[in-house]
Amino acid sequence: MHTDRFLRTSIISATTLALAAGALAGPVLAQDGSGDGKSIIVITPFYASQPATTQAVDLFIAEATDRGYDTKLVDTAGDNAAVNGEIASAVAQDFDAIVMAAAFSQELGEGLATAGEAEVPVFGLDAGGVFEPMLANVTTDPGDLGSLSAQAIIDELGGEGQVAMIHFDPFEPVRLRAVTARELFEENGIEIIEYIEGSPEDPTGFAKATVLDLLVKYPEGDLDAVWGGWDATSWGAFQATQEIGRDEVLVTGVDGTDFARAEVAKDLNWIATVEQDWGAITSTLADVIDGHFAGTDPEDPNVLVPGVLITAENAQ
Repeated sequence: MHTDRFLRTSIISATTLALAAGALAGPVLAQDGSGDGKSIIVITPFYASQPATTQAVDLFIAEATDRGYDTKLVDTAGDNAAVNGEIASAVAQDFDAIVMAAAFSQELGEGLATAGEAEVPVFGLDAGGVFEPMLANVTTDPGDLGSLSAQAIIDELGGEGQVAMIHFDPFEPVRLRAVTARELFEENGIEIIEYIEGSPEDPTGFAKATVLDLLVKYPEGDLDAVWGGWDATSWGAFQATQEIGRDEVLVTGVDGTDFARAEVAKDLNWIATVEQDWGAITSTLADVIDGHFAGTDPEDPNVLVPGVLITAENAQ
């Protein structure tokens, strides 16, 4: 499954229904900790718009606070480029460490250079890869996310069928899981009839509208499944199949969010999601940061945690 490719990079992603409160809170949120006085700032473009990012960030802040760090969260409200300025601001404010959560790190050369010059350590929480001078990125193994979600469809279809995929190539982790899924589909005789780039700003609404159109374009028998690159997208696809009465069209997702698990548990046509173990990921990241301040960094900066397939049997 091209494991060497995955080891060079890393991954990210409920519905937009649950996001209004986060958006109204404004772009800067803070939570104070205590302890040895070291401070960590978490910077993300997607705290308010991606439920998986919300969950991951909240868990990390709780873990870091429990370990005695002072913590602050900055959400740039969908603006990845603005992360550059927030990194520079964090350096100016003398934060001891910077965590980039679900940020497109390949686009943040300016900010990363500023942190590097100031010798402020930068870590990734499900960020878009490791780029100098980042010390580590902790995320789920993209091979698991792509292969487990695709295999669930392959097993249900019995080795033949037509699949639509909703991906998002600009974010490297989601791109990698889609590449893995696509390769597995092709190896197993599954025809990919649509390969559509989704929307991180409105993943559920975009996917629902898109799949409603696909269900008109492809009558029963011509479309067997929709593979969604993250649960907020799969949620929209699932809503479309339910609304139009096309529950023969299978849906899978990635992230293992609470709303996805709830739908998968009903044993309808949303047959699986792949859980990113945010508890393990965030505690591992905290371990990495502890290690850095103790004088040790991981040999491999890509720190990968296994994914877990969630079906109706283990969704509850």
